[in-house]
Amino acid sequence: MKVFVLVLSKPNRRNKHGGTSLAEFAPALIVLLIFIFFPVLDLLTVCFDYAVLMVLNYNQIHEAALIPSEQANDPVGVVKKGVVDQWQKGMGNFVKLSGSPQTTVSYADGSQRDDKTLDKVVTITTNIDCNPFVPVPVPGLTVPGLNAPMTLSVTTQRPMEDPDNAAP
Repeated sequence: MKVFVLVLSKPNRRNKHGGTSLAEFAPALIVLLIFIFFPVLDLLTVCFDYAVLMVLNYNQIHEAALIPSEQANDPVGVVKKGVVDQWQKGMGNFVKLSGSPQTTVSYADGSQRDDKTLDKVVTITTNIDCNPFVPVPVPGLTVPGLNAPMTLSVTTQRPMEDPDNAAP
């Protein structure tokens, strides 16, 4: 009768000074989170905020091209207040704003048509100040989008549907 003996290797035991891999884990995790993960997360947040601001600006320019200039320049009108309020209840709810969006409306002459009428162009500029998603503390340094509010601005032009609605 043959007997097989299974020889196991000696278990891996820590020495009296402890293991080095466990001691290096916490500093590596801190470096990974503070210097890589949170700044990348803040960068993605800035990109998202800019995309959502573009949606707001597009909706404002759409409305401004349809209505008379007096209504578009009204601070409590549909362009500067109505569209902004709807945006803040929807997509704008995901943006960490530090203030309310600021909108400027201006009109200019556009191209001349074949029938000698002059088109009018409306220009909308929308500005927001947004806070970073996770403020990363950098001692003695203020970086917009990382640990301070960042100002984003979008400007769009569009021809008026009715050139007579533009300001003289």
